[in-house]
Parts: sequence; C-alpha cells; structure tokens
Amino acid sequence: MTRTRTPNTPPGVMFSRYQVIMARGVLVYRSKDTIFTTILFVCLVSLLCLFSLQSSVLSGHEENIGNKGKSLSWTYGDDVYVDHHPDTLSTQTRNNGRINKVIPRPTAKREYCNESRNIVFVKTHKTASTTLASILQRFGYTRNLLFTLGKRGHVLSSTHLFNRKMIPSLPPNVKLFNKSLTGYNLLTNHVRYNRPEMDAVVQNAKYITIIREPSAHFESCFGYFEMAKRLKLTNFSNPIEMFMKTPSRFLAKKFYMWQRAKNGQLYDLGLDHENHGDFFTVKYKIKQLDSEFDLILLSEYFDESLILLKKLMCWSFDDILYISNGIRSHSHRYVINDQLRTRIRKWSSADVMMYNHFNKTLWRKVKEYGESFNADLAEFRQREHQAIQKCIDEQRTNKRDRREEKFVLKRNMTGSVFCENLLRGDVQYTGLIRRFMQKQGLHPTSPPVKDNVPREKASRGTKSKKTSPKNQKVVNKTETKSKVNKKS
Repeated sequence: MTRTRTPNTPPGVMFSRYQVIMARGVLVYRSKDTIFTTILFVCLVSLLCLFSLQSSVLSGHEENIGNKGKSLSWTYGDDVYVDHHPDTLSTQTRNNGRINKVIPRPTAKREYCNESRNIVFVKTHKTASTTLASILQRFGYTRNLLFTLGKRGHVLSSTHLFNRKMIPSLPPNVKLFNKSLTGYNLLTNHVRYNRPEMDAVVQNAKYITIIREPSAHFESCFGYFEMAKRLKLTNFSNPIEMFMKTPSRFLAKKFYMWQRAKNGQLYDLGLDHENHGDFFTVKYKIKQLDSEFDLILLSEYFDESLILLKKLMCWSFDDILYISNGIRSHSHRYVINDQLRTRIRKWSSADVMMYNHFNKTLWRKVKEYGESFNADLAEFRQREHQAIQKCIDEQRTNKRDRREEKFVLKRNMTGSVFCENLLRGDVQYTGLIRRFMQKQGLHPTSPPVKDNVPREKASRGTKSKKTSPKNQKVVNKTETKSKVNKKS
C-alpha cells in the first residue's frame, strides 16, 4: 500500500491514501484510480442512506394500513374486512355479531385520507338526483350507517324546509353491533335545504347537491310531473310552448308540483318564490350556497362530478359506480327549440344565475384536481362500462311506470349482490334501510305508503244513503235476532 505525507504532518509520520480521504475529506488527487474509487465510495454511501429511508417509510406505511378509518382509491390486491348490512352479501362471516365481507385492499401508492361517512345530500327534483342518492345510500347501507328517515315513504317534504322534528330521535344509549351511536350519518331523501336544522341532525357532515341546466330541468319537470295534463294542455302539439305564452297565469293555478315550474332548483335549495325576482337576494343566496356546500354536481357532467366527489369523500371507484335509475319515456318528452329555450331561461333566470356560477366552479375544481383527472375519469368510465356489461340486460326494460323506463338485470345475474346493489333505486334503498333500522330498534314502525306516483283527484264515490228511523228500527231488530240465535 502506498503512503503519502501531508503538509502539516510531522517528519517520519506517514498515512495511507484512504486514511487521508477519510480523515480530512480532501479528494484532490490526480490518479484516475483514486477518482474512480472515490465515486464508488460516494455511491455506496448514498445507497445505504436510501435503504435506511425506504425501510422507515415502509414501516410507517404498514402502521397507516392498520389504522382504523383509512381509505384509498382502489387497485386490487390483498384482502381486508369491512362491515356490511345483513341480507346484502352472498358470502358472509360473523365476528361478535358483526357482519363482515372480504373486499380488495388498495395497493396503489397514493396519499391516505379519511373516508367521509357523514353526508347531507340535498336532493333536488329531476336532476339525476335519484341516481346520485342511490350511490350514497349504497355506500351507507353496505357500511351499516344510520340514515335520517321519516316515519314512512321516501320523501320528507317537497314544500317545507327541513326541520329536525321530521326525524324520529334516536333512543338513548343505543348501540349497533356493540358499537355506541353518536347520531345519524346520512340524509338523502327529498327535503328543502335548511342548514341549521340539518347540522343539528347530521353533525360534521359534507354537504353536496346536484343541479341541471334550467331549460332542460323545466322540460323534465313538465313532462315527468305531467303538468300538461293538470293544466289541460294535452290537446296542443307542444304544451310547453302554450305554457310559456302566459306562464304567470298558469303558475297561479297552484297545480301539483307547481313550485318546480319556475326556478325549481333554487326553491329546493331554500329560497322561496317571492324572493326569486330580487337580483341581490338571489346573488347573496348563491354566494351562501357556494360557501356552505362542499360540492355541487352538474347532471350534464355527471361522471366528471363523481370523480370530484370521489376525491372529496376519499372513496373508491367502486363506491361511485352507478346505473341510471330511470330514462323518461318518449311520451313524456317535449321538443324545445332555441327560441323556446331562451324564453324558459328568462322565465327561470334565478336558476340560470345559479347554474352559471356553479358551472364555473365545477371546472375550476377540475383544474385544481391536477393532471391525473383525465386518467381517473377514463378508468372510472371503463369500470362503469364493465359493470353495465356484467349486470344489465340491454334488450329489456321495466315499463311499469308510464313516465319512465328502468333497466333490468340479466337473468343469470339475479341474486348477484353486486348487481342488485348497483341497480337498486333510492325508493327501494329507503325501504330496505328503514326495515333494517326498525329491526335494530332505531326507527319507529309504521305502515308503508306508496309515493313518487302522480297524484290524481280522488274519485267521487257514491254517497251513502242515510237510513230513516223506520229502517233503523228494522236493522236493530235483525241485530237482536242474530244475537239471540248465537246465544241459543
């Protein structure tokens, strides 16, 4: 081994070349071998640092996976157990009274976040809100979450602001699967927006709703709620065109669902009709909604909105899969030309202001999402297509309701938990959830009712004839004779 002597080294004291490198860190040597050795040494040290850093990250990653309440956008890998409702799973295991199902564990290396489970969905009319409600109800139903339900039906109110008295209070010290309950988790049924009262029932919730382009929304309400029939306009080729000639006169008749014939979406979101003509009140309401809602979806960009919802809630792609809950039949559709569309938008100008505002808001959120938005949207649509191909019979539809056609499952998919949960509508989910909560003693029992059907005037029955005193005596005599015969 060659040795060298440094300038400050006393005479007779010699060091090896590598000792000089380690002692003073001076790597100025002209030898090519020394430069190569130095580079190799630095690389080895760097590799050691990387290995130590990776081990610490992996240990922290394993600790995060073990933490309760963590979620991630899914890719498929190992298995993890989650809670589910009874009667919803084809393969179940029970652990201390808890229903479990095996689902895939996320394996993608993404940032972990807390899965949102407290949600208030303000369900507007004819905006694809039923499909969105089904997504939220499926999420809560498969996790044994508690819903704010009325005593019967699936509509809390179409005309009144939400009030906590609409919801039965939970029994004190109640538990579900040996877990103490702190309150309700989700509100998804039709009711007008009232933030203070909703906060009192579902605490620390994410607030979402969905709106639609106003002229398309008006046409959908006009057709679905059969306004032409109620206003006796069915003999005209285009009843909407006749309505828009004198809309105020027709609106004054206060027919069924008349509130949705002008600025119906802003009405659902809490602003009464007498304030719709006040520009500053409408503008203030829109700003209020912008500050109070975490996300307002657009039905025209339903898939894009769901991607934003997935990120907001820290959900998986499977959580936002959907099948449309109904396609309006051709008999309940109307053609709207550009001129008529302009008149409708002028008629519902408050809804137009709100839609324009949140249309801009949606695309700003898309931009803030980042470069992965288009890739996530493409992946979601691929999964959506695969789910429809797997479950839905495209050759058949359910036409029991004259107003709309609904999809049906393939015959070989009947009994599939995945497909049945995906197809189930919010009316069916509400009944299923209510029965579950009643079995657990979390909701008062009450007779079922039929709702979400067009309300017709009650048929005039024949008036019962009043019995005369003479006839009454005859009836009394026959009753006494029958009693005597029974005693004998």
